[in-house]
Amino acid sequence: MRVVFAGALIAGLLAAPAAFAGPEDAKALYEERCAVCHATGENSAPMTDALKALDPAAIVEKMTTGTMASMAAGLTDQNKREIAVFLTGKGLPASGDLPEVKPAQ
Repeated sequence: MRVVFAGALIAGLLAAPAAFAGPEDAKALYEERCAVCHATGENSAPMTDALKALDPAAIVEKMTTGTMASMAAGLTDQNKREIAVFLTGKGLPASGDLPEVKPAQ
C-alpha cells in the first residue's frame, strides 16, 4: 500500500509544474504554453514584444481570470507570476504566501 502511495505521489509531483520554478522554467513554460500564438500573432494574440509594455500584474490577471485562463490551466499562481515577469522584465512584489519575483539579470 505504501509503495503504491509513494509511486502516485512521485508521479503527481513530476506531472505538476514546479512552484517557485524560476526564470529558466518561466521561459520554458512560456515557450510551451504561450509562444505558439504570442510569438506569431496567431489568433490576433498580442506579440511578445507588445506584452513587454504591460504591467506584470495585468498579465497575471489575464492568466488567472481573463482571456488566457483556459490556456494557463494547470499553472500555479507562482508560475503565472514568473511568466509575467519573464515577459515584461518587471518584478512583482511578494503577495500573500507567494514570494517576490525579480526579473532575470
